Amino acid sequence: MDESAPRFWNVPNTLTVSRLVLAAVVFALIAGERYLGALIVFGLAALTDALDGYFARLLNQATALGRQLDPLIDKVIVSGSFIYLLAVPGTGIAPWMVTTIVVRELLIQGLRSLLEGQGVAFGAKSAGKLKTLFQCLSIVAILLCLWLQPPSFWLRARDVVTWTAVLLTIYSGLGYVAVALPRLRTLKG
Repeated sequence: MDESAPRFWNVPNTLTVSRLVLAAVVFALIAGERYLGALIVFGLAALTDALDGYFARLLNQATALGRQLDPLIDKVIVSGSFIYLLAVPGTGIAPWMVTTIVVRELLIQGLRSLLEGQGVAFGAKSAGKLKTLFQCLSIVAILLCLWLQPPSFWLRARDVVTWTAVLLTIYSGLGYVAVALPRLRTLKG
């Protein structure tokens, strides 16, 4: 075994994989109508997302697999949360919104995997990071509203955040495709 090769089970990758476990817990809590619990676990998952990148840089433990796994697991927890929330009445989300989010996430992850597998850098852009922030804020707002049963102005705020997330999903997806197309033309095979 090559001692110079990065280990998979380093701190950032362990945090990333733990987020996959936390995602399953969030889904189970939403299905069980335990919205406060889902909110807390989702928040913990978001914290591990911030920490894995921080520790990868701090400990110089960034790996190619980690760069692929981190956004993939982010997409699993976000897309899965929206899918589970779609089945709950009163969330303010529609099937087309969730479909838009899931299709964009799958498309961009596929492009990222293809390009980076060919040695072409395809990292996150600021619009993609902003999209992820608003998607997470939307999930938090939906879970808060399901838990608290707040007055209608909170519901309007939830809907504004959700619509912003969907619009940023479309905008950032188009941006990634525009960047990817010229790079795809240069690939071999």
